[in-house]
Amino acid sequence: MAEREIEVLLPTPELEGDQQVRLAPRLEALAGSTIGLINNGWLSLDTTYDEFQRLLRSQWEVREFIVKAKAKSSPLPQADLEELARRAHAVITGLGN
Repeated sequence: MAEREIEVLLPTPELEGDQQVRLAPRLEALAGSTIGLINNGWLSLDTTYDEFQRLLRSQWEVREFIVKAKAKSSPLPQADLEELARRAHAVITGLGN
């Protein structure tokens, strides 16, 4: 039987020297904010996002949610990305299983 090589990919940036990953600025508060939610098609994500919305409204006074859906392993359509960039203060994506 021939040997096979398996390549394991780590989805993190490769940094050189003292380079650091620049993170997005943090919100000072969630009250009154608009949060984007990207549904990537995972089985339990609808339930997870329903609970996120309930908690974020009741405990942190989030004003509005923008929910977008995309197919698994595909990018969000450009128009949806532009809307989220224009309207949302923060975006949650990639959760659920």
